[in-house]
Amino acid sequence: MKYLLVLLLVLPLSACVMLPGDFGGPAGKRLVCHKGKKTLELPPEAISAHLGHGDYRGPCH
Repeated sequence: MKYLLVLLLVLPLSACVMLPGDFGGPAGKRLVCHKGKKTLELPPEAISAHLGHGDYRGPCH
């Protein structure tokens, strides 16, 4: 019973950690925090250019 309770508590948290940077907008676009200020929805082809100059995956906080 204790293990089932732990599983039910941990599983939803792990899903929240995996999703933010990979899913977001329409047509397969991804979320990127641009310059730490603005969340952008970008196509997968544009991600590497943004990550190369300091932006990061996922929404800005």
